[in-house]
Amino acid sequence: MASNSITVTPIAGSLGAEITGVDLRRMDNHDWAQVHQAFLDYKVIAIRDQELSPQDMMDVGARFGEPNHYPFVKGMDGFPFLFEIVKEPSEKRNFGGDWHSDTTYTKTPPLATLLYALETPERGGDTLYCDMVAAYESLSDGMKEMLAPLKGVNSAALKHLGGRKTHHAAVGGMKITGTEDADSYEAVHPIVRTVDETGQKAIYCSRGHTIAFEGMTPEESKPVIDWLQAHATRPEFTCRVQWKPGTLTVWDNRRTMHNAINDYHGMRRHMRRLTSGPTNPA
Repeated sequence: MASNSITVTPIAGSLGAEITGVDLRRMDNHDWAQVHQAFLDYKVIAIRDQELSPQDMMDVGARFGEPNHYPFVKGMDGFPFLFEIVKEPSEKRNFGGDWHSDTTYTKTPPLATLLYALETPERGGDTLYCDMVAAYESLSDGMKEMLAPLKGVNSAALKHLGGRKTHHAAVGGMKITGTEDADSYEAVHPIVRTVDETGQKAIYCSRGHTIAFEGMTPEESKPVIDWLQAHATRPEFTCRVQWKPGTLTVWDNRRTMHNAINDYHGMRRHMRRLTSGPTNPA
């Protein structure tokens, strides 16, 4: 798909596209309409060859909505909603290395996440995405009927990883903060949500954040949560973004999960992140 100099090229069969030929710093409303339509169509868009200052990134994020505060990493000086994601060559654990949608443990999770590559390893460090709409649509009618009334209890505690404080203590290259309060971040959202702009239904739970179905015990809930994640991350529902400096990838947290691949030990990776557009899942 191309209009003027903007070209949108699909990455995989289910979701994801690369966009070239646009300078996000000088984007007019016509350009934005094409970028936004690609976001709606493909759920994940990797926009190549950008030179974005922190203010530029805030300006692009504002196109998607108001910025979100992330409670567990200190923001940049002068830009409290932006934070740096860094893995140093000496570190073994990365940030975001498990399937999830961002901050589902908040009352109004973000619509979009913007991640900008400043420094990337020689190889590795890609991000995987999965299509929660396609995963939902492939379910049997019986499973859809079972899931329809369920609500998920989402927690920031990361107990499956030994707790957020312990997990983040191993991420030494970042300005981690507030992890002692992680247990207080909890929110209940529908397991199946409907996206306003498209009318699509999507699975909205993950093994990392969804600790139980409301009214059920974690032990009762876990087998179904585990199955839903295994189903949603089947290869045919995924795409993979390969990073290089100057790439801005934007993904729809309402309709996708993502997983930062930790396969670049001994090399440095430096990204900048912003979440925008708080939504009320329904």
